[in-house]
This record gives sequence, structure tokens and C-alpha cells, in this order.
Amino acid sequence: MRLLPLLGALAILGGAPLARAQDSEPETEDVLPPGEGREETFYGCSACHNTAVIRRSRLSRTQWEGLMDWMTEKHGMAPLEGEPRRVIVDYLTRHFGPAAPNPRARNPFLN
Repeated sequence: MRLLPLLGALAILGGAPLARAQDSEPETEDVLPPGEGREETFYGCSACHNTAVIRRSRLSRTQWEGLMDWMTEKHGMAPLEGEPRRVIVDYLTRHFGPAAPNPRARNPFLN
């Protein structure tokens, strides 16, 4: 695994511990986009942190996989393996994968 994608994920997380934020109102799974894996992702991830960290992330499948391993190794998350891991990583990749480039944001002087 390349270190650079994992460092990018750490930058998104702000290097802060994955502590649950003290929100005035508890989140529900409705804050995440509907689709297969939403419930598993919400309850699996919000056990340690709120979903804001997920919703602002745009990671590739490889980066989400690496982040799962990092949270297990560095933060004591229970290992997520097999079908549950596939369901959650599929959901994260589908809904919070890298954003498509905006064609209007292209620099005409570089093309």
C-alpha cells in the first residue's frame, strides 16, 4: 500500500483522534445517502465518530481499505473483515469516492 493515499486520509481526518463529537442532537442514518450498506456504515462508523468525517471525505477504494486497517491498528477498532467489510467499503466508495473532475475547472492554458 502506498503511504501517500493514507497520509491524505489522515489529512482529511485532521490527524485528530477518532472521538465522537458532542452534538446537540444525535445523528440518524438519514444523514448518509440511501443505498445498500447505509445502515451498516452508519452504525459501524458512528460507534466511534460522527458521520461528518465520512461525509467530507473523498477517498478511493484503496484509501478506504487502508483507512479501515489504520483505524484497527492505531485506534483499536475491531477488525472489519469479510462480507461486512465489503458492504461498508462498497458503500463508502460508491457515495464518498473521489469526486469527478469539474470540466469547467480546467485551465485552458494547460491544454
